[in-house]
Amino acid sequence: MTSTKPSRRRFAGTLGLALLAPVASAGLARATPRSSERPVVMPLPKPTGPYAVGTASLHLTDRMRTDPWLGGRAAARELMATLWYPARPTPGRRPALQLPAGVAAEWQRLVESEPDFSVTPGGADWAATRTHAVTLAPVRPRRGGLPVVLYSPGRNVPRGFGTVLAEELASRGYLVVSLDHTYETIAVEFPDGRVVTVKDATEKATLRALVDVRVADVRFVLDVLEALGRGAAAEIGHRPLPPGLAGSLNLSAVGMFGHSIGGATAAQAMHDDPRIRAAADLDGAVGSGPDALGSVVDEGLDRPFLLMNSVLGNHHDTALSTLWQHLRGWHRNLQMLSASHYAYTDLQAQLPPLAAAGKMPADKAAGLIGTVDPTRSLRAQRAYLTAFFDMHLGHRPDHGLFDGPSTAHPEVSFID
Repeated sequence: MTSTKPSRRRFAGTLGLALLAPVASAGLARATPRSSERPVVMPLPKPTGPYAVGTASLHLTDRMRTDPWLGGRAAARELMATLWYPARPTPGRRPALQLPAGVAAEWQRLVESEPDFSVTPGGADWAATRTHAVTLAPVRPRRGGLPVVLYSPGRNVPRGFGTVLAEELASRGYLVVSLDHTYETIAVEFPDGRVVTVKDATEKATLRALVDVRVADVRFVLDVLEALGRGAAAEIGHRPLPPGLAGSLNLSAVGMFGHSIGGATAAQAMHDDPRIRAAADLDGAVGSGPDALGSVVDEGLDRPFLLMNSVLGNHHDTALSTLWQHLRGWHRNLQMLSASHYAYTDLQAQLPPLAAAGKMPADKAAGLIGTVDPTRSLRAQRAYLTAFFDMHLGHRPDHGLFDGPSTAHPEVSFID
């Protein structure tokens, strides 16, 4: 097992915008914490779509590419991914865990030592949270095949913290593929028991270099999906695939979304790869001029692009304005001013119970996820992200959701 001590510098590097704006913490701070000796288990909200959800993990090896973060070692690039998909019901089977044990342990070390979290040691059981998806449940077929959506998380953030949105899309008929970007994520656990953590090389790399590697990861995964779409493989990396998956994908309908630098990755990946038809950036900056995180900033996009922001900023800020000026296809910018950066992850659902139980200072939780009501925040994220992909991958109407502010989601502002 490879391990490194988490640091403030490492966690601060996850932020998607250049400046972290202060967030008023009154909403959480007014709550009186309940002291408890037991570690808090933080459940995730159920997906709201009509289908049961299945899941599977994939160990992928790109033998055509040497891992750029291993220095002189000529080792192939290895990745872990999670599949989320509409499934046939499987009564009596326990849902999969949100995080593998090794990843949960590394994440626990970080949040107990990182001042921005200040979680009480032993106060949270990060290894106990379960998803709503059954491992290797049979795929529920869809006429025309399952549209595909890729997910790239923020820097150092495990792919498991994108579960809420991934499950929502899967429950509505999508195959979602969540990626970990090895040696940049706080921890990646492989099937042989290896837990690899952040490398100094990724800590020292420019954000542009990180995005370049991430985009290469995404394009490799798309190649793997094309093979699966042809029914060419019954397993990947010696791990079985869900029954009915091979040959059931609609790879003419591929989208991508990401959080923080994962959002910048989604923009650049769509720029570089025509297979991606629509992309969404959840609170991720792309920079400008010499600080641009990719050629997409100046060359723009001609396909649909959704930008969803927190209090940190919007397309009027330098970190996003140049890209915005070069968007030639359908585009919208939504902002939740009462949300902070990590509201666009599962932490939106998981930090409030910690603060309520007295296991995390309320002002720390507010600094990370904001003061927005967690239920309403996740409801809005699910609604807008699903409607975006339904429109642009499924050619279904949005029923006016993107025409302007909605009384159903008053937390969400439309930025002109």
